[in-house]
Amino acid sequence: MRPKRGEAGLTAEQIKAAARRQMAEQGTAGVSLRGIGRELGVTAPAIYNYFSRLDDLITELIMDAFNHLSAALRAAEQAQAGAPVARRLLAVLLAYRAWAVQQPEEFALIFGTPIPGYHAPTERTQPAAQGVFTVILALLAEAHAQHQLCLPPGQPDLPAELEIRLPGDAPPLPPTVLYIGMAGWYRIHGLLMLELFGHTRQMILQPEVYYEYECRNLLQTFGLDRSI
Repeated sequence: MRPKRGEAGLTAEQIKAAARRQMAEQGTAGVSLRGIGRELGVTAPAIYNYFSRLDDLITELIMDAFNHLSAALRAAEQAQAGAPVARRLLAVLLAYRAWAVQQPEEFALIFGTPIPGYHAPTERTQPAAQGVFTVILALLAEAHAQHQLCLPPGQPDLPAELEIRLPGDAPPLPPTVLYIGMAGWYRIHGLLMLELFGHTRQMILQPEVYYEYECRNLLQTFGLDRSI
């Protein structure tokens, strides 16, 4: 967004950086345009030239967070270019935690407690969110095509009435891929949320080791090679 007018030197990135600092200090619900103005030493109208209301700023922060996360996942996969799909998938899952630990405010913004009164414009935020899951689902689809992905032995077949749909214009995927993607996300995401919000601090003393073990175990559960 370019300003119509504004105070010299002020940029949208400065405003967003100040908002992230507010989130770090006061939580995601603690962001305010007045507070940002005070920190940056500018008047409210200067901020309104970039973001006419707080919701617009929050939406930009959400889209940035999803884009930053998906970029980290793509980079992790590209760093393993040419490796077996299981190794690339493990690298992506480890990058998921690494980004969340390094950027806890952004992670909380997109996956934590909803901000009171804020309603995300899904036509803008949904494509950004989809980019995160596209990376993982594409690898699962590749593994499925190579007959390396399956339900655990003894697990019942998926119910015929079970329907899992991707939002937006995402390409269709086999039900098994969608189920495993959802079940796997529940498992590692739930573990990560417990860690980041301090619920396992006294029990799991090396969370990065525990997380990697769970990721490797998850891959083996669904037919991928645990020896990577």
